[in-house]
Amino acid sequence: MTDQTGPAYPPAGIVFVGVMLVAGLVLALLFKANPALTQALPGLMWLLAVALIYDVGVNILSFQGKVSGPMTMPWRFGGFFAGAILHVGLTAMLG
Repeated sequence: MTDQTGPAYPPAGIVFVGVMLVAGLVLALLFKANPALTQALPGLMWLLAVALIYDVGVNILSFQGKVSGPMTMPWRFGGFFAGAILHVGLTAMLG
């Protein structure tokens, strides 16, 4: 009775979703305080840059054998989408 019956969620994917949610929140607050940052790159491109940095880091760790494997596309999409929705929603609420 030690077999897992539920799905095994990859730790890298769960952490990625958390990172994207925090990044969406922080970027929305940062852009509210300093709107000039969005003139160089639009808001969601900053979020995409955070996702790229995290993904490259996970891939490097995966090649070194420290992480079970690279993230799959559903985790990448879900994490970015969650961060983007939070970012856009908070930006709209802040004005």
